[in-house]
Amino acid sequence: MLHRTFYANLAHRPEYLLQKQYFFHDISIRCQVNHPALLRISDALLSSYPGCDRPRGEARYDIFCSDKQAPFAVALPPSRIRMGKTQLLTGTQLKYYHSAEDSTEYQRYAALPGVNAEALSVIDVAQHYALTQLEKLEYYEPAFLYRYVLLLALGRLMHPYGFEPCHAAAIHSPWDQQQGALILGSSGSGKTTLSLGCAIAGCGLLGDDLVMLRYEPAQATVRAYSIMPEISVRSASLALWEELSFLQTYPVDARDKRYCPIEQIRQGAASTEVPIRVLIFPQLITGTRSTLQALSKAQTLQALIEECISKENIYPEEEMQLFSLLSVLTEQAPGYRLNIARGSTDGPELVCSLFKR
Repeated sequence: MLHRTFYANLAHRPEYLLQKQYFFHDISIRCQVNHPALLRISDALLSSYPGCDRPRGEARYDIFCSDKQAPFAVALPPSRIRMGKTQLLTGTQLKYYHSAEDSTEYQRYAALPGVNAEALSVIDVAQHYALTQLEKLEYYEPAFLYRYVLLLALGRLMHPYGFEPCHAAAIHSPWDQQQGALILGSSGSGKTTLSLGCAIAGCGLLGDDLVMLRYEPAQATVRAYSIMPEISVRSASLALWEELSFLQTYPVDARDKRYCPIEQIRQGAASTEVPIRVLIFPQLITGTRSTLQALSKAQTLQALIEECISKENIYPEEEMQLFSLLSVLTEQAPGYRLNIARGSTDGPELVCSLFKR
């Protein structure tokens, strides 16, 4: 097994191992690291979720860094199948592989000076085990590790338990935590600004750009689950909402984004899960007032496919599983096109009106 091979190579250094138990919603995760700074990063990723008395399953995630230039303990096998590649928003090149026997997945990050050194995540989905290997820790921006390495490996680790990552915002009604909305749109469509405005207006917020979806057979319902307890805000959003003025002093990255915990937007705004009752597809328009347009089921499914499947999918064999989930979601929740007038703040009011229908 993968983790036995790895620990055979670390048996001479047990004094460096730090262990901690976490939960990702109802999944127990045992995490082991070899550096205190890595424990702080894993805390940022997972410590916001409360414990669960009856977990649905368990997983193991190990994160290790080296203190010298040395080959990774578990390397890419000579015989492997390349699944795809992508360039992250940081500019880092990420390549995906399967082992020849298709039992192990690999996520390999090329070094990008100033952002990251080489990194390799190795994931045995069937055994619910993942390992992330790093070079010297000072070679990586902490935000890079958190958002692009650990989060991606965690998503794959949770997939056997039914979790599907979705690039969307998710909120719930100010007066009913069982009335949730999924806000889907590409970068620049207005979904972050809209979800922030909804949070300021009293809605619960699970995330502004990435959430998990899972079908719950007992309730025959697709629910959204939080995965990042923080949001990213561009300068244009700060100009719209006076309540966000405190973010003016926050550090800004190359994409004009400021990051902060959801709870700093409004105390009590952070939420962890919600059933999806409404689907919203925002787009920015010229004009003075925002408008809602109801979509047919066919239009809603097509919009979901365009946002969730039509874009590059690194695991094409799982597209049918995702299509099935989206089909259920189309039957479960009506879809709306929200035409957001640039510079307008009336979007949250229109969203909240949908919870009353």
